[in-house]
Amino acid sequence: MEILKLNQIPLLKENQMIIPLFTLESLLLPGDEMVMRVFEPRYKQMLDDITLDNLAYGHVMSNPAMPDINGWLVPYDVGTLVQVNDLEEQGTNLLYGAKGGERFRILSLIEPALKPEPFDAIFPSVNELMEQYIEQAPSGKLYVRAVIEIIPELKGTIEPVKWESLLALWRTYIENIAEINEMDVDEFDIDNEIKNMFPNADNDAIWKLASLIIDSIEDQIQALKTIDINELSSIIESSIQKKLNMIRLFRQSNE
Repeated sequence: MEILKLNQIPLLKENQMIIPLFTLESLLLPGDEMVMRVFEPRYKQMLDDITLDNLAYGHVMSNPAMPDINGWLVPYDVGTLVQVNDLEEQGTNLLYGAKGGERFRILSLIEPALKPEPFDAIFPSVNELMEQYIEQAPSGKLYVRAVIEIIPELKGTIEPVKWESLLALWRTYIENIAEINEMDVDEFDIDNEIKNMFPNADNDAIWKLASLIIDSIEDQIQALKTIDINELSSIIESSIQKKLNMIRLFRQSNE
């Protein structure tokens, strides 16, 4: 992954764009949602920049195998675009809802204007930090940016038999978890709940199922890079089977 300084930003091709990156310790699959709390100046600046023009940022996860950039964590090379929803202030924090959107691939990273500093519990304002670089680097930012390209939507369609098989596997997993926790499965209309959650076997549905099931970082990265819908369904099936195998081992160890 190429690392660019501010004076090295290239002319963008038709399918490329520059976006801010929010680097976290988890990924967000398309359609998945989480509540975000922002308190660091770099990400407050990012939110100011994108909310003014209703732009998206990139949700990415730090890659521990990569060296840092001037002290900043380097992410994996894939992520999802996020639109900020219901932004509100809570004391010195900013809260909002994040929902994973289109997938993207990082082509190169753009260094932030300043190296990170330990601020302990008291953070300086965005303006105070900007004063440190604005004359030398007026186009600089406190946060990492990236040149990206959008990953196209999944190709193909999932066969109805395959889709029903995935849902049946997931139902089996839910029943096993309920039994382990000594819950009465008969009290829940699992079949009806699944039908309500997944009325159609389309791209939105398979990403929703993926976000519920795929929890290993390796599998999530692989899922974000998939091109074909059947490739994603295979990752989902493998993830459920791993969970069921873990349940079998747990039961065997308690016999």
